[in-house]
Amino acid sequence: MNKKLISIACGFMLISATFSNIVAAEIAQNTKDGIQGSIVKNGSSNAVSSLKQPLGVVTVPGSNDLIIVQSGSGTISKWSNGDLQTVAGHDAEGYTDGKSEEALFNHPTYTAADSKGNIYISDTDNHVIRKIENGKVYTLAGTGIAGYKDGQPNVAQFNAPGGLAIDSNNNVFVADTLNHLIRKVTPEGVVSTFAGQQSNDGAYLDGAVTSAKFNEPVGLVFDETGNLYVADSGNQMIRWIKGDKVETFAGKATPIDPVTGYMAGGFQNGDRQTALFNRPRGLAYADGVLLIADSLNHRVRAIQKDGRVITVAGQGISGDQVGALDQVMFNQPSGVALGSGKLYVTDTLNNKLKVLELDLQALKPLRSEADLLDAVSLMPAGKDIQVWLDGVQVKLNTATLPIKESGKIYLPVRALFSSWGADIRWDAGSKETMISKGEWTLSLKPNGGLNVQNIKGTLYVAADYLPTVSSFMQVYDEDSQAIVIETGR
Repeated sequence: MNKKLISIACGFMLISATFSNIVAAEIAQNTKDGIQGSIVKNGSSNAVSSLKQPLGVVTVPGSNDLIIVQSGSGTISKWSNGDLQTVAGHDAEGYTDGKSEEALFNHPTYTAADSKGNIYISDTDNHVIRKIENGKVYTLAGTGIAGYKDGQPNVAQFNAPGGLAIDSNNNVFVADTLNHLIRKVTPEGVVSTFAGQQSNDGAYLDGAVTSAKFNEPVGLVFDETGNLYVADSGNQMIRWIKGDKVETFAGKATPIDPVTGYMAGGFQNGDRQTALFNRPRGLAYADGVLLIADSLNHRVRAIQKDGRVITVAGQGISGDQVGALDQVMFNQPSGVALGSGKLYVTDTLNNKLKVLELDLQALKPLRSEADLLDAVSLMPAGKDIQVWLDGVQVKLNTATLPIKESGKIYLPVRALFSSWGADIRWDAGSKETMISKGEWTLSLKPNGGLNVQNIKGTLYVAADYLPTVSSFMQVYDEDSQAIVIETGR
């Protein structure tokens, strides 16, 4: 089957169906232009407006205003001081420039704002980049016909453009999704290919910008030094463009589905080089932290300064819930934006914008049972209990198998912690087993209780005891007879 058709069916068309109306949240406020729906915050609901398949979201430089792209209604909205206003477009599909209230879009997706407050839109199904300035909409670049061509504004062509980012010179960078490229558009609308090789089928290759390959790139964002991060959605990775080189910033290669041409999506936190994502889309960056709308994992993830990937919010299954960060649920989040200590997330299939209170310098990883189980591929249940530690199955021999006793599951201390690379030694003075890895330490000693026992000459610890004396988290999956542990380190 043609890759292009598969791409649309599995990518953009995921958000092109009709969804139920939004349930009004707790506090209603007046809105302009007769729009109704909801924007909700964690901790409390603050219903203000209706959204229809929101995707792109961006904060306007020099203000607290948000620009939100409603793909389902073809409207561009501004959220300002408690009101949602229509900036351009109305609930109809088409392609019309001119006065903002008369303009038409065709499933627009992402947005960016320059230093002058001008707004740029990926008008995806019209295959053009639009600009909103002084109450008017015009085509910055593109012919309205899907294709690939560099050059002057009325000659250049795109194929389902997605994410946008703007550099310090107000050049617009475009994730040209179905051309599998990153394009550059000058303020005058002149288009050039910035990175990647054009093709009908995406691929994966690091290297020089002229030879690198992408697979349906979507989200884009710059850091403070001018590096450009790319949500390489079909490759399930975060790439970055540093100078004239493309490198993989986070994620790793997985098997390619021969039907869709996408790498297999997955979920794994930890070191960015071994992390797994599932259709990452929108990106946001500030203070050394990269935020990711990990769409098909229904989570918002972060890559911290130390290179660790964590879950910020989301439960790994689709849902619609606000509250504390460990309670929030999404249904295919697609866009993220940072502003005034808040993270704004377009919860696309819930037709909502969710607002999360975040301190980027003190992010706390969300570690739920769903996170632990999603991070491993459990084997079918067998006669022995499986043990997984930080996403890797612990190989145990017949002399050190887990033991069920007194309603608890006991794990062999030396075999478990050795597999993690910890140092284990016996302290004869205190008669304790001392375990250490870097600055982390733990001492275990049988004391007549049920938590630590010496069984047939081998020291065992109850799996459910570890979270009470360490940063570890564990869950037991009864169907697979598996203990899954995450160290939190």
